Amino acid sequence: MKKLTIALCCLTLGLVLAGCGMGKVPAQAAITAGEQALAAVKDEAVKYVPDQVAAIEKVLADAKAAFDKGDYTAALTTAKDVPAKVKDLATAIEAKKAELPATWEGLAKAMPAVIAEAKTFVAKAKGADKAALETAKTDVKGLDATWAKAQEAFKAGNLIDAVTTAAGIKDKVEQIKASLAPKVAEKGK
Repeated sequence: MKKLTIALCCLTLGLVLAGCGMGKVPAQAAITAGEQALAAVKDEAVKYVPDQVAAIEKVLADAKAAFDKGDYTAALTTAKDVPAKVKDLATAIEAKKAELPATWEGLAKAMPAVIAEAKTFVAKAKGADKAALETAKTDVKGLDATWAKAQEAFKAGNLIDAVTTAAGIKDKVEQIKASLAPKVAEKGK
């Protein structure tokens, strides 16, 4: 009985060791396949859907960490779905590309009014803190140049930069308003 137990332990240990050796190759192959799939679309994906790229890179990093620790099953499990996620990423890129013209059109129509509103807001903020007001005036002067940069990007066919730059103008206007809003509200009292 003792010999049978020792033989079964040796057999089990042998199977475990063999399983570890067999798991390493598929895990490495899954990681490599995921890396190659991501590399094929990464440059474009970073422009259009950077958050999704970061999520896939995290999955690959987790798979590599598991692999480095010798947990090939976890590495394989983690990495095996990356090519499907990259396929979804490619779909998201195309969707983003398709929505950009409409987004630009909306921004192009709204931007002159947004900039004019910001200028009016700053002009009415006479009672604001002098330093904050000067900063706001400088920021407002820069809005026209930034808008021109967005329009140039659009004319050059670079919709992603055009939309990103124009959206940045909207964000800047909100920051300007926030920096002066309490002062303008107090002035109105």
